[in-house]
Amino acid sequence: MSEKYNDYKFEIFEYSDDDYPTTKYYYYRIYNDSQQGYIESDGNMFESEQEARFAAIGHISLLEKGEGYD
Repeated sequence: MSEKYNDYKFEIFEYSDDDYPTTKYYYYRIYNDSQQGYIESDGNMFESEQEARFAAIGHISLLEKGEGYD
């Protein structure tokens, strides 16, 4: 389910490690306005959904300042 922060939509995804299926990690995708693609959390995995959500919002704040595209 996508969420919205300011003018950006983002989603939080859950990832399970094949070697340790009970261990879950989370990452985010931020979708741009032009629907040409998305930005992921650059390989960063977070231990909770809430932590990934805060990171996504922080990344969106950087994007709004013209940063965070790398």
